[in-house]
Amino acid sequence: MSNRAAKNIGLSVLILLLLSACQVSPEVSKRKHLNEGKIYYSAGKYPEAVIEFRAALQADSRFAEAHYHLGLSYLRLKSTELALKEMRNAVALDPANQEARLQLASLLIRKQQYPEAQALAEKVLGKDPGNVRAHAILGENYAAKQDFSAAERELKKALEPQPTFAEASMALGAVYQAAGRTAEAEAVYQAAVQAAPASLAARVALGRFFFTQHRLNEATETLRAACDLDPKAVVPRLLLARTRVAAGKAEEAEQLYRDLQTRAPDDPEAYRALAMFYFSGGRKDKAAEEFRRLLAAKPKDLSVRVSLIETLLDLERVEEAAPLTDEALRAHPGHAELLLSRGRILLAGRNYQQAILTLQKALEADPRLAAAQYFLGVAQKSAGLPDSAKVSFTKALALSPRMGQAQAALASLSLRSGSPDEAARLADLALAETPGLAAASVAKARAMMAKGELKQAAALLDEAIAKEPLSMAAWSTRMKLSLALGNTEEILGRLTALGTQHPRNAGLYFLIALGQFSLRRTDLAEQSVRQAIELDPRTPDAYALLARIDLERGKTAEAKADLRNAIAANPRNPAAYVALGNRFEEEKNWEEAKTMFRKAHDLDPSAPFVAAELAFLYLENGGDVGEAVTLAQTAKQKAPNSPVTADALGWAYYKLGSVDRAIAELRESAGRAPANPLYQYHLGMAYLSARQFDLAGQALRASLRQDRNFRFAGSASAALETVARQSK
Repeated sequence: MSNRAAKNIGLSVLILLLLSACQVSPEVSKRKHLNEGKIYYSAGKYPEAVIEFRAALQADSRFAEAHYHLGLSYLRLKSTELALKEMRNAVALDPANQEARLQLASLLIRKQQYPEAQALAEKVLGKDPGNVRAHAILGENYAAKQDFSAAERELKKALEPQPTFAEASMALGAVYQAAGRTAEAEAVYQAAVQAAPASLAARVALGRFFFTQHRLNEATETLRAACDLDPKAVVPRLLLARTRVAAGKAEEAEQLYRDLQTRAPDDPEAYRALAMFYFSGGRKDKAAEEFRRLLAAKPKDLSVRVSLIETLLDLERVEEAAPLTDEALRAHPGHAELLLSRGRILLAGRNYQQAILTLQKALEADPRLAAAQYFLGVAQKSAGLPDSAKVSFTKALALSPRMGQAQAALASLSLRSGSPDEAARLADLALAETPGLAAASVAKARAMMAKGELKQAAALLDEAIAKEPLSMAAWSTRMKLSLALGNTEEILGRLTALGTQHPRNAGLYFLIALGQFSLRRTDLAEQSVRQAIELDPRTPDAYALLARIDLERGKTAEAKADLRNAIAANPRNPAAYVALGNRFEEEKNWEEAKTMFRKAHDLDPSAPFVAAELAFLYLENGGDVGEAVTLAQTAKQKAPNSPVTADALGWAYYKLGSVDRAIAELRESAGRAPANPLYQYHLGMAYLSARQFDLAGQALRASLRQDRNFRFAGSASAALETVARQSK
């Protein structure tokens, strides 16, 4: 062998030795990442810990200890679903890890999966009957199921060998509180503090108890003492800030939240607290600003991004929320809350069908997302599906019983179905849960208006507007009410002043136009409504108002064109079809009128007066009498106290030949509105068919007294001649 060849072989061996030295075994790698993750976890750097524990699992996907510690890290980051998954993995891979079992049981209690949680705790107790944590978790499981006696028994077992076990003391105190035994609850909390004066958890539990009892001074004192025990503790400072808010010391609370960001800069609950404080206090502009700052500092915190998006949507800053949502959905395509945000964006753009599909996907991803259920109802209601909307709002309330918005939405639907008393009841519930909620105030005011309580309704609406100055629903109802109260000039002045502050708000210009039109200022009304259309071509009812202006000027063709524009701008708005149908009725173009009312009915099958009018069109101008009866029955069911629906059903029965049933309904309609010549005419014709000539004559004469030129006056006169002949 030459020297050169020998040198080459030696060099190759050296390279191989160096390469093998650089190879790290999976066992060494996973242990290295596990240990580094534990260091980060101990330092409170949970995102970094997650990275290391996941790296350990890349080296060995069946590394039970890494799954367990990753689950703990996710718990600290409030990622409950991920923590649950990792704890399941840890238990499956290492059944001997009793702490993992207990952590999993605790997580399952949060998910209301009580039987599985109980089984896990009992398995631990089977191996270790004196395990105090297992007794405590079993007690919490019983408490969650409202079995307070069993919960008390297990928690006392946890405290017997370890009286300073703060978690068990807190749980036992909570059981006593839930059972209404507040004196015993306080005694347990106080005893826990005395037994372990240095226990942060014990003082926090006592402070929380004082807070729930509205003993704010004692809560503040106790929580300040808890804060002194640990300069970086987050929970006592969060609770202390809440006590300051409850005591009316919002500035102190704000400073506490700011201080938390410095003390615990990597704890999500700590650094998000200030933004949430602004949000819950109604300072949503400040909340958006703070969430945006946080997102720049914590770009991987999806919760911050979601909160920013939702805040922007609440502020109607859709153009800012949309790109943030799109970007996040590309990285997390099935994320329930992001799909909820996308649904809200589609709603804002009036893309109701797509919004419904998107919100349904959000609920598939998380069936317990109450907000998605609520906004699904909003989308369904906007798409003309009130029955589906009612189901969705009811489900939202089942998930979140104190959701005032859902109660207000149900109140609004009750009004549509002609139930003002039920609407008022639901609106009161909504206002009790969310004082000042504009939607609830509007529903309550409309219920009052239905019962003739106009001044009370106006006062309620003014209160709502004071709290929510840009509530279009409140202003719209207030404008309609002003026509009855005769103070339209005053309301128009308030709206005009508000319009100068918000010159890009199309809804305000529309309401200003409505007020001007009601005061016969046609030119100004046209100018304002066209400004609304220029700002937003899909402003609800803008083209319909333009049509009314054109009709006022005798421009029938232009009015019909306006209504067609209204339909093009919002093809799922039944009101535009009804208005255009009315124009065709005036022209005696019955086929086109039927087409328009049929479309309106298809969009909103629960609208009683649309169904009633369509029934009349079928009965008088060619149509299936059986279908007309069905339509009239639907109308009467939805609005049982209306003379319109009673007359429709009675006339349908008359045409069907069911005279006795016709008379019963038509007597009701004529009794409710005796000055209406059509109702008297219909009743007279039914009596005539039943050969009750005296009663027929009375009703027919009454119809002509009311209006000798009403549409069926000729038929009424001819019927009277028949009555006269038959009476001889």
